Amino acid sequence: MKNNLIITGANGYLGHYIVQEAVRQGYGVIACYFPHFASVRIDHPSVQYVEMDITQQEQKNLSESINGKTVSAIINAAALLGSSDFQANEKVNTFGVQNMMDFARAHGIERFIQISSVVVMKQIKGPYGITKLKGQELLTASGLSYTVFIPALIMGPESLGLNRVLKNVFRFPLFVPLIGRGKETQHPVYVKDFAWAILSAVASENTKRKTYQIAGDRVISFKDFIQLILKHYHKRRIFVPVPVVVAKALGMLFQKIQKVPLFTAEHVKGILQDSNLDTEALRKDLGYVPTPFEKALNDSLKVIGNQWNQMLKPRDEKTIRMK
Repeated sequence: MKNNLIITGANGYLGHYIVQEAVRQGYGVIACYFPHFASVRIDHPSVQYVEMDITQQEQKNLSESINGKTVSAIINAAALLGSSDFQANEKVNTFGVQNMMDFARAHGIERFIQISSVVVMKQIKGPYGITKLKGQELLTASGLSYTVFIPALIMGPESLGLNRVLKNVFRFPLFVPLIGRGKETQHPVYVKDFAWAILSAVASENTKRKTYQIAGDRVISFKDFIQLILKHYHKRRIFVPVPVVVAKALGMLFQKIQKVPLFTAEHVKGILQDSNLDTEALRKDLGYVPTPFEKALNDSLKVIGNQWNQMLKPRDEKTIRMK
């Protein structure tokens, strides 16, 4: 077995894919667990779960869990989503990164992998984007051996972004509400490809002290994205434009009344700004070859089926057993 990895947000959407990929690549995993509305744990002898909160400066449980173990890297996949509260976002997305950096220094862990977001590149940022960028900048200004990944929409069966789109597409029987013109682009990355890249970067000398944009093989307009979804389900709909001001107002309302908002005002801002990421550096340094977009989308939709409403609701913790 290789050395151990600390993975924060390990029972979340992206986190549990990272844990699985770490097991496949032969690492031991100290999986940092935090209450999650759709928690997923991986059952494998090399995975040890530790309850911890990255907003806390003292990490006694985590320190005890690595006693006598060699840790190769920290992978920080923890983040606060769906909140418009700036201080709450800052506590997790900025100060949480600082706390994990301090932990790394205190325990002699030099390698630090940070999961950022495409929103840090957007001209218009909400609380999530601003605080994610601040956390990223703290890391890149540090002396740690960092790698930062900037993804756009992370596409997979459990993706809140994808399932929100599905709910909006099939909310009405004859038409689809379309925010703005629908010409703004998306550049999704398949969650399994992302997990592979993260783990492949851990031991790579090429990726140290670098920031990578990561996406799939296709830039697609939001309208064309919806049309491919309709094609998969053998459905037809009429597109009905929704004024941006109305969409933002609804997003703010959903943030206040829904535990898992259907969408937020920040999601609306994101949709209205193009995503077109440059993955050439990742291809050169890691040999990154993304799964073809339509395969990634169809594979995700096959798992979701007609259960997008359930994917957006709190649910019982799931356990995946790996051999």
